Amino acid sequence: MTAPPDPESDRPLDLVSAEGPSRGLPRRVAVFAGLGAAAAGLAACSTTSAPTSGTTARSSEATGSSGATASAGPSPHTSQTQIPHILMTPGPDIVAGPRSSGEVALTFHGAGDPSIARAVLAALAAHQAEVTVFTVGTWARQHPDVVHALLGAGHDVGNHTWSHQPMRSLSAAAARVEVQRGAHAVAAVRGSAGALFRPSGTPTSTATIRAAAASAGYHRCISYDVDSLDYTDPGSTAIVRNVEATVRGGSIVSLHLGHPGTVAALPKILDLLTQRGLRAVTITRLLAHPGEPVLARS
Repeated sequence: MTAPPDPESDRPLDLVSAEGPSRGLPRRVAVFAGLGAAAAGLAACSTTSAPTSGTTARSSEATGSSGATASAGPSPHTSQTQIPHILMTPGPDIVAGPRSSGEVALTFHGAGDPSIARAVLAALAAHQAEVTVFTVGTWARQHPDVVHALLGAGHDVGNHTWSHQPMRSLSAAAARVEVQRGAHAVAAVRGSAGALFRPSGTPTSTATIRAAAASAGYHRCISYDVDSLDYTDPGSTAIVRNVEATVRGGSIVSLHLGHPGTVAALPKILDLLTQRGLRAVTITRLLAHPGEPVLARS
């Protein structure tokens, strides 16, 4: 699978902490420490509950641009969540869910004007759809109210790195910083770093990126099989057409917050899914469906 990289990823977001990546560097994000052994005894399509204590990313090890310590204290979003077994085992990127599913995962790269994110929330509520937002850590740090609103509406939130660097060009150490600090930012608003990670600046991971993800407790990277190309701002009609051309059962669709055209296209995309007998759900729900997901070849 090939897809053009997000041009926004060719430059880091201008939101990185003034203290730089070398300070506040987390020692290790033990998000799912100890779960690997438990997962070994589970059937391929079984699920288990994510712990809500003892495995939360320690946000006290990460600081924001002001140098203040972020808190990952009790949150309404720390309730038991069913984690599909595939997310707890190492392996290639997940490109799509089981093709036998009548569900589709719309996924958003979380950054940009928060008012656009709220407009997306309103459109999703009108269609009773659930999605997954992979938030950039700096964006989550600046707009925790938006992330809380996403979670409160039943959507899922994953890690899209700390500052949206082009990850294929980073050293192993820099990649670990990006993933780990992003995990802390997610944990600060949802109570745990979760199980979902998508690298920035590339549709698929590399061995270096996967190692960085594993250092923060993420066993898989989430890719996609449908690229809306909404980040190119081609207009809502083109965005809908790009999705329509290839979306099918099990698809993971790449979309972006921060683009007005995406807001305009979203109701039409959701109507399209309904017409095809498909339902928009979170990544977690999609991967809990019986059947084998589609994995990247490398």
